[in-house]
Amino acid sequence: MLVVHNPGASAADAGALSRLMAVHFAGRQVDYVECHRQQLAERLAPWLERGVRLIIAAGGDGTLSDIATALPSGGPTVGVLPMGTGNVMARELDLPLDLDEAAAMLAGDFAVRRLDLLQVDGRAYLLSVSAGMSARAMRETGPWRKRVFGKSSYLVSLLLNFFAMHPAEFVVRADGRQVRLRASDLMALNSASLGYKALRWWPEVRPDDGHMDLCHLEAENGVRYLWVVYNFLRGNYFRHPWLDHAPVKRTLVIEEPRGLAVQGDGDWIGETPVEITLLPAALNVAVPAR
Repeated sequence: MLVVHNPGASAADAGALSRLMAVHFAGRQVDYVECHRQQLAERLAPWLERGVRLIIAAGGDGTLSDIATALPSGGPTVGVLPMGTGNVMARELDLPLDLDEAAAMLAGDFAVRRLDLLQVDGRAYLLSVSAGMSARAMRETGPWRKRVFGKSSYLVSLLLNFFAMHPAEFVVRADGRQVRLRASDLMALNSASLGYKALRWWPEVRPDDGHMDLCHLEAENGVRYLWVVYNFLRGNYFRHPWLDHAPVKRTLVIEEPRGLAVQGDGDWIGETPVEITLLPAALNVAVPAR
């Protein structure tokens, strides 16, 4: 078995990780590889050739995305030790957030869930890719803000831009069909979770439904944003001409406007135009057996 650990994760502690594995995987061969994005596929190759069956991602959502990018579609099962800032996918899949409980699950019986992936320029994302206000906030969220505010750091960035949410006229191509939308945020969603268990986009958005969801939100300022958040926290999900979503089965291209910030799984990844491709059932993830 192989543990891919991210030394830059918020809860990273090499000694604690080693002790955790020694307790729950006593008597088993455990190898370790540091998660270096540019070299990870090359580093994983020897274990893939030997037929490794379980790769444990010790980190956050970024570590999981790095591993998903490096693995072939439908490759070995990936287990999660949630050691990141938000651990959004762990929450989405109802994985144990306590490290001992997560390790115990991976050492025992577990089920496997096949997740879809979003791909941009050869890199895989599990949660979302978006352009607009949320991506701008993520571009402005530096490491120091993440350390101070944790998973609330993105909300802090959004509040700092409370009166700067200017909608744009988007031109997108969804499965080859051109669509024009006015929005301050345009999102390709693979997960409903926003990092807080109670705060989710529509409950029908799932990471294994075989499509991505094109979501748009038009907000002139933060008041409408907060109104949506307030209703979604109460479980009052609604759809409106200025807030809606629709399935996209293959590709989504955000063509215009050019030069808008784009984020993937909470990290700024570039600017528009951007092409997002769906990889259905591409990642096997260990989940509780129930």
